[in-house]
Amino acid sequence: MKTQITKIIAAVLLLTAGTALNANNENAGRSIKVSTENQKAVVLQLDNLAAGTEISLKNEEGFILFQDEVNEAEYAKVFNLKSLEKGEVYLEIESDEQLEILPIKITDTAAYLKKSSEIIIEKAIVKVQGDMAKVFFGHNEGSTKVTLFDSTNDVVYRHNAENGGVKTYDLSKLAVGTYNFQFKSGGKTFYHSVTIK
Repeated sequence: MKTQITKIIAAVLLLTAGTALNANNENAGRSIKVSTENQKAVVLQLDNLAAGTEISLKNEEGFILFQDEVNEAEYAKVFNLKSLEKGEVYLEIESDEQLEILPIKITDTAAYLKKSSEIIIEKAIVKVQGDMAKVFFGHNEGSTKVTLFDSTNDVVYRHNAENGGVKTYDLSKLAVGTYNFQFKSGGKTFYHSVTIK
């Protein structure tokens, strides 16, 4: 009887350990939690972040109220919004792959996240192989305006690319130097530099 109880306890412990491991594997992606701490304070908690992720809080005119760069996998911050007037501010979480914009509504007495108005913009990713630049476009609405500038900011190339696709750009005819890809998508502008040797 004692042996049978020991086996049952061991089986339960193994099942529990297996469930915990599966839960950890499922949560391998980034998680964002925004909650209201008190009347006009908002708590931001982020997990599984890539190093170099930028956190910004901007007002309706785009003026930066707060900015920070994350170098750890986890991040937490309390934003006290008591001194701000009624309206909206925007919490931006930007990594190499995407920009997430979380609008926060501020009233006379409270501040809260407008989850239904959240915007996620996937950035174009550039991979250079020899004289070719392969660009993977994010799955955003509409298209992405692509402009390639040389080191003197002269336009070398313009193109409208469908989002969700891949396009290869031939760089073999360009002179040696540094060039900047400009991508405009979802009302935002992103840049990526390439060097031709």
